[in-house]
Order: sequence, then structure tokens, then C-alpha cells
Amino acid sequence: MAPKVMPESSQSPLLEDTVAGAVDHKGLPAKRSTSGGTGVAERAAYYGVEANLVNYLTGPLGESTAMAAKNVNTWSGVTTLLPLLGAFVADSYLGRYRTVVIASLVYIL
Repeated sequence: MAPKVMPESSQSPLLEDTVAGAVDHKGLPAKRSTSGGTGVAERAAYYGVEANLVNYLTGPLGESTAMAAKNVNTWSGVTTLLPLLGAFVADSYLGRYRTVVIASLVYIL
């Protein structure tokens, strides 16, 4: 059986530079090549905090190793699942930019 060959004109949606249906803050089509650049720095900060959190909880804060591990697992789970709540609120009620502004204000306060 011969493999299917895609025509040259039908490119995979993941290879296109623009994101279908998404716009940037200026109302122009969102481009994959210029958006999302902070993802690498955010991941590095997350894993840096996660790696040192048990040491901080057991050292200066004096928690037991078991309690520190439990707290780190809880923190990891919450930080993994909280974006789902933010996405639900943004998609259902507030909109993308309003949700980002409100979440940023809560974070600052």
C-alpha cells in the first residue's frame, strides 16, 4: 500500500505562521513566530522554584521532609491545574485580555 502524499498547497495547520481565529493586542492576526516568547523563561523559573522548594521548606521553615514533599506536590498540582480554571473563566465570562489584567492585579496585590 502506497503512502498518501499531501499536495504542496495543503500545509499542516501547525506549520502555518498565523493562528486561525486568533488576534494580537492590535487586532492583527496572531503569528506563532512572534508570540509566546516568555514560555521558556516561565518554565525555567517554575522548575527552578520546584527544585529548591523542599530544601527551603525543610531548612529555614523547619518542616519535616514528608510535610515538605506533600506541600511541594500540592503546589505542583495547583500550578498545573489552575490554568484550566483561568481558561474557563476567560472563555466563558471575561474574555482573554480582561482575564489577564484581573489575574495580574490579583497577583500584584
